[in-house]
Order: sequence, then structure tokens, then C-alpha cells
Amino acid sequence: MLEEKSIEMEKYQPEIDYNYFVAAAVIAARLDQATTIAKQLSLTASNARAVALRAGERAAGFRPLTDFIDRLAEITITASKKINLLAATLSKTSAAKVRSDNAIKHFILVFTKAAESPYINSLNEVFERCKINQEQLTREYQRQIEQLSEELIMLSSELRNAVILATLSRVEASQAGAEYQDALINVADNVEGAAGKIKAHIKYSQQLVSTLK
Repeated sequence: MLEEKSIEMEKYQPEIDYNYFVAAAVIAARLDQATTIAKQLSLTASNARAVALRAGERAAGFRPLTDFIDRLAEITITASKKINLLAATLSKTSAAKVRSDNAIKHFILVFTKAAESPYINSLNEVFERCKINQEQLTREYQRQIEQLSEELIMLSSELRNAVILATLSRVEASQAGAEYQDALINVADNVEGAAGKIKAHIKYSQQLVSTLK
């Protein structure tokens, strides 16, 4: 029995430490920044819509693009908020798992030090309940990590459209005439720049998620 408990001790060593809580907090902070950038992107779409309206028929092809830019901003804001919530939930699950891991470690130390106690087996039932709880938390933790990873991948995929939008925006801007061309090209640059910054936050978050697996 004692040998089995020793094996359990190796199996249930705490796998999550302070760094895991930091990782979840950093992911949340990064996605907060992504949300801020996406809101600026939405403002860019509004400004572009105003310029295209003033340009009239010369920027007729640009106006539909502003809707796509706005939609991209909306998707990014929604996804960022969802990822932020997932990161916060993961942090809570991590904390619960740490407590569970530490409880099991403590039980095993007691089993080891008090192996000859006539009452030591009275702890078995509680120990088994702790193990079941720890296993449930582990499954939930892994599920949340996978969900977080999938959401980051989906958002990264959506942002690929930003490159296409920027390219199309530059093409349409060149047709708008000298008076409006610079303003519309600036819109394209802003879209590409904003998307690049958001993608950088996502990539960094993905790297952090990989350390949690």
C-alpha cells in the first residue's frame, strides 16, 4: 500500500505553479490590448467611410471595403473578449488544481510518515475523493486549454483577411483621384498595421498557451 502511495505521489506532483497564473494573466492583458487596437480599427473604418462618401463615384469601390474593415474589427473585439474570459476561467481552474495537487501531496506525506499508525487507513476514503476531484480538474483544465488554443487559431485565421483588405484598399485608393488618394491609402496602412499588432499579441498568447499544455 505504501509503495502504491509513493507512485501516486510522483503522479500527482503539482504541475501548475505561479508561472501558470502569470501566463493566464498575460494572455488576458494581451487580448485587452488587441481589443483596444480593434476599436481603433473600427474608428478607421468610420473615417474611411466618410472620406469615400466625400469622394463620391471616384471611391465607389472603396465603400464596400469599409464594411469589411468594420466587420473585421467587430469579430476581433468579440473574439478577444471571449478569449479574455477563457483565460480568466483557466486561471481559476489552475488555482483549484494547485490546491488539489497539494492536498494529495500532503496526504501522501502523511501516509509515508505515519505508515505504522493503526488508524492510517481511515484516510483512504478521503484520499480517493481527492484523487477523483484532481482528475476531474485535470480534464477540465485540459479542455479549457484546448478551447483557448482553438479560439486563438480562429482569430488568427480571421486576421489573414486584413492583408487582402489592405491590398484591395490600396488598389481602390489609386482610383479615387489625387485629392482623396493619400487619405484612403492611409486607411489601408492603418488596417495592415493594426492587424499586424493584433496578430503579434495572438502569436505571443499562443506561445504562452503552449507552455500550459
